[in-house]
Amino acid sequence: IAIIGAGPSGLSCAYFLARMGYKPVVFESEARPGGMLVQTIPAYRLPRETIAREIRMIERMGVEIITQKKLGRDFTLDSLKKDGYEAIFIGIGNPDGIRPVMPGSDAKGVDEAVEFLREYNIRGSVKCGNRVVVVGGGNAAIDAARTARRLGADVTVIYRRTIEQMPAYAEEIEEARQEGVTIRGLVNPVEIEVKDNKVIGARCVEMTLGDFDHSGRRKAETSKETFVIEADQVIFAIGQTTDLKHILAGTDIDIIGDSRIKTDARTGQTSVPWIFAGGDLTSGPASVIWAISAGERAAYGIDMYFTGEDHAFWREEKKVVTSYDPSADPLPYKREKLPLLAVERRQNNFDEVEQPWVEAEAVRQSKRCLRCDYGK
Repeated sequence: IAIIGAGPSGLSCAYFLARMGYKPVVFESEARPGGMLVQTIPAYRLPRETIAREIRMIERMGVEIITQKKLGRDFTLDSLKKDGYEAIFIGIGNPDGIRPVMPGSDAKGVDEAVEFLREYNIRGSVKCGNRVVVVGGGNAAIDAARTARRLGADVTVIYRRTIEQMPAYAEEIEEARQEGVTIRGLVNPVEIEVKDNKVIGARCVEMTLGDFDHSGRRKAETSKETFVIEADQVIFAIGQTTDLKHILAGTDIDIIGDSRIKTDARTGQTSVPWIFAGGDLTSGPASVIWAISAGERAAYGIDMYFTGEDHAFWREEKKVVTSYDPSADPLPYKREKLPLLAVERRQNNFDEVEQPWVEAEAVRQSKRCLRCDYGK
């Protein structure tokens, strides 16, 4: 079994296949495995040693990880099949940033968030301006903004809808504000101001909310008046994609739009029976947890493909059996947030922001989980 991509979905698929006795081989395009976990998510959110420890555990289970081998460059789906791989899982995500077409968008100092984050996280350094405008409202936008802030920049995030409608996690938005990032809602760029082919600002318009659209959100409508936010770098975080036509060349795999592979929701199987897929490549932008679950589903789908056995037990509701007596701790109490590193200690470093509870609070919160009646 070949697994393409050592990100969360690929590593998850490898882990669950190994648990069932298979010996999958994982192909990763970068020099180290981890995918977006190490390439785009900053270390202050996800410590690198945590990821490295879990990857070492997966390797000890018999999973082989081969790095610096890229689909479409070093091998194809067809060549893997000719090499004897009887099933393939594709979990390469959507690694390419999207840059809008607007005046000045090709100037020096205009970047995509995924490339900006990848450059810093992989190589340890990245060109960062003194005044940075980040365009977008998702987690990638906030990650880019907080990274630029740690590198000494004055950072403004602009989003075309309201701040409350930003898809980024609310706690990430709040932490960015605590760290000095300015966040402005109902603002959209229409042109990058350029002098001598270098960014000097982002010309923007203020937006208003109109009627509801098909997604249930009110449409963001453009005003006529423009204004300029001075900047020497503009980072776009407005979406991600991948070149499916290139990587799927020579196959008959059904796709949705330009950047999603169509799969069976239960097994991850594509229209080509021996090829499976999962993660952002099939769902569009989603959480790490969703990508991990997609890898798990595909692992069982691959086993079903080989054995013909339907793992009904895996789809059943999972119940946790404990010896904990709720009557021993009858009063309910709220979920506590993890303590955070003081704002002044977050400057100019990438130390983990979320800190552990003291032992007594960790035990208390664990008891809260054990007495939970969710699903009963």
